[in-house]
Amino acid sequence: MGKCQIESIGQKGMKMNWKIYIAAHKAVHDSMYENDPEFNTENYIILNVGSSVKMENEDKYSHLNQRSLNHYKELGKQWAESEGIYNIWRSKIYKSLDFVGFLHYDKELKLIKKDLFGRQRTNITERIQKYLQGKTRAHISFETHDIVKDYQQKILADITKPNVLAGDGLNCYDYILGDYNTFFQTNYLIDDLFEKKKINLCSCFLIDIAGFEKMMGFFNWVVLSGKLDSFDTEHENRLQGGLAERYFGVFLAFEYDECKDLSLIHHYNCGIK
Repeated sequence: MGKCQIESIGQKGMKMNWKIYIAAHKAVHDSMYENDPEFNTENYIILNVGSSVKMENEDKYSHLNQRSLNHYKELGKQWAESEGIYNIWRSKIYKSLDFVGFLHYDKELKLIKKDLFGRQRTNITERIQKYLQGKTRAHISFETHDIVKDYQQKILADITKPNVLAGDGLNCYDYILGDYNTFFQTNYLIDDLFEKKKINLCSCFLIDIAGFEKMMGFFNWVVLSGKLDSFDTEHENRLQGGLAERYFGVFLAFEYDECKDLSLIHHYNCGIK
């Protein structure tokens, strides 16, 4: 893996600083990063969000345990990656950066979309650097979905149907949109979201610090309300995490007019049971 930090030059020759925190819980897998020639231990930090103090293979990488962060707050496994994102925000460890991002441990730094010759592209770090160059505001999605298709999954946020993941009832996007309008004093309709066509899911994104703080102010309001617990009281569906990624996705869809799609291959747990 590369050891040097690649620097991008922004407006007026200023160095652009960015980090991506990779949420992991059991082990760090070399195969997720070894094919990116510019991968380095400055821009990528392994974030231990699991119960173990030490993860397998972590010493080869820059790493930190979320429990060591200032103002750490345990939300629970049902919140999935959003717990780590929440604690990075609470710690303010990102304050010296221009951009901050998050990934899953089972996301390989390899684009899903192949080039014109059918080759898979692994120069992810280089692509990030080039896109951020000269920008003070940016949104990169590492997992992009069709918003209408995701809506059609009928994932619920229906107080009358606790512990039911999907089916007929109040669609989670209608519920989230209501919260978005309440918090930001807007009047968006679901068709306004559909017009965006794509949505950034799985809590895998990179954005500027101002956008991150605005988004997390919204998310903190949701967390402190305790409202999501009523939809998954038994925590079997881990719906809190599923809803959290869609809260992030809705915010990002309305906040940014432009999104760089760098959707990465997802290996789904790297074979770990």
